[in-house]
Amino acid sequence: MPGAANPDDTRPTSGAAQGRPPGAREKGLPPRTGSRPAGGRPPARRPRPSRAVIWRRRIVALVVLLALVAGVVWGVSSLVRTLTAQGAEAQTASAQGSAAAGSAEGSAGEDSAASAASAGDAAQEEPAGPVDPGKCSPRDLDVRLSATPGQPTSFAVTLTNRAEVACLLDAGASSLVLTVHSGEDRVWSSGDCVAEPSERELLLDSGDSTETAIRWDGTRSEKGCPGGQGAAQPGSYRVTATLGGASLPAADTGFTL
Repeated sequence: MPGAANPDDTRPTSGAAQGRPPGAREKGLPPRTGSRPAGGRPPARRPRPSRAVIWRRRIVALVVLLALVAGVVWGVSSLVRTLTAQGAEAQTASAQGSAAAGSAEGSAGEDSAASAASAGDAAQEEPAGPVDPGKCSPRDLDVRLSATPGQPTSFAVTLTNRAEVACLLDAGASSLVLTVHSGEDRVWSSGDCVAEPSERELLLDSGDSTETAIRWDGTRSEKGCPGGQGAAQPGSYRVTATLGGASLPAADTGFTL
């Protein structure tokens, strides 16, 4: 019959029908989602920040980022400068060390060269054995020539060694020659008729002197010593000297017969 209860109907009934108070839920069932709080009003939403606040936050974030970037750049630059300075100091120290070593080696080399040169000079200045002296050079001789007229006329030739070392001098008649002139006329020469000794070699130390006497009987002479040349006439004459064929400019003096 319509409206009559069916004793076989097993469909669940609402809580109110089962005798539970309103708002109660069955035990073990999860709470319903999207249910409104008591009173029936939705939850309050957080207010959205204004555009000014958003820009301020962005600016602050940008400033912080720039500060971080600047700090990183500064740190890297400082590190690079430090490493560069250390490298430059190391190079400078190495260069100074090399220069000092080179200078020391150069000084040692110069000292060695100087020692070798000194040793060489000493060896040259102090010969191991005796050295034969050379011939006396006319430019190293101080010459004095004097004439004493008479029968015969006597000539005196003094030779002095002005060199700093000893030398050999040949004062024989073949080397030391006197020649008498009267104007342009060659009157006599000691080399025309060579007297003995023809050779007289002397060793003159520095400052030593030797004197040689030569006589002229007043007779004229020619090369080869031919006879019958006659006697020289009275008048003014000039006598000169040569040594080994070289002229002795200082040996020039006049006399009168």
